[in-house]
Amino acid sequence: MSGFISILLVTRVQEIARLAALNSQIGKIFLFTLFQIPYILPIAIPISGLIAAILLLNRLSHTHELTAFRASGIGVKTLGTPLLMAAFLLSVINFAIVAEVTPRCRHLSHNLIQSAATINPLFLMKKSKMLKLQDSYVDMKMTHLGKEAKDIIFAVKNESNDRLSLMTAKKFLVEDNLMTGRHVAIISNVANEEDFFDSLIIENQEMMSTSASALSGLMKKQTHRLGMEHLPMTPLIQTFSDPKAKPKTVKRAQFELCRRIFFPSITFVFTLLGFSLGMQIGRGRKKKGLYSAILLSAFTFICSIAAKSFQLSPHKVIFFYTLPIPILLFASFWFQKRILGGIE
Repeated sequence: MSGFISILLVTRVQEIARLAALNSQIGKIFLFTLFQIPYILPIAIPISGLIAAILLLNRLSHTHELTAFRASGIGVKTLGTPLLMAAFLLSVINFAIVAEVTPRCRHLSHNLIQSAATINPLFLMKKSKMLKLQDSYVDMKMTHLGKEAKDIIFAVKNESNDRLSLMTAKKFLVEDNLMTGRHVAIISNVANEEDFFDSLIIENQEMMSTSASALSGLMKKQTHRLGMEHLPMTPLIQTFSDPKAKPKTVKRAQFELCRRIFFPSITFVFTLLGFSLGMQIGRGRKKKGLYSAILLSAFTFICSIAAKSFQLSPHKVIFFYTLPIPILLFASFWFQKRILGGIE
């Protein structure tokens, strides 16, 4: 499991680098990295259970300990009981992680990104969804980990007089909560009772500076929307009984609930599959069980990806999340039956 966390943590490097670009405090970067681990655990735990069970049974088979157990009257079901009990415990732990820990870590990670973005107005300008200003256009070349921008063009609509305001700059630099601009030009207008011309204000400054956090506070939206993946289990279930909830919101909640049930279930089923595929009775070391495990686990995760693509269709989500489980159970008992019958 530790190995999978280390490997899959690489997939979160982009998010970690994004925070490092906004906030260089080592403590917050380390904390944000820790918050990424619960993202990985729901996938790492089932795969780890599968591989650990295969390795255990392979070792028992190759050292003839499995043969000695069976010769002394201990059946395969008795041998598998402790392993399956551990798998059930892992499933419960995985459900607690998926249902409670991961949503809270998602929310805390989101808050870290939001608080870091407040310090850097350049990031807000780049991400128009986070801007309080509507009908705005931004074009710039970001450099130096998001702390410097060149060739800035910023246009925004003035709602009071239905006109556009324009600002251009050669360079913006954010450092130590101070935003500095070079060669800044601003074109704005004032209210005019006459309709046949506009009163423009044109200002050129070779250098300007302002508080980065104060500017971000003016530009940033005060509220942000959280998705269903950020909700713990109790608020998620309450969404179904909320009469004000939109049908689209309910469908997203149904998908999230199915996803949270899927990963704990797969943890137990994968361990059972590894127990069945790991047993061998011949003298030679065959890799048929390993290849079967790879194919079946790949099929399972393909179904989970397909379910995610149909998240607004509850029936398709339930179908794709349920489809692998009976197939894996059938394969597990079929391989066990062949081994007990002396067929490898």
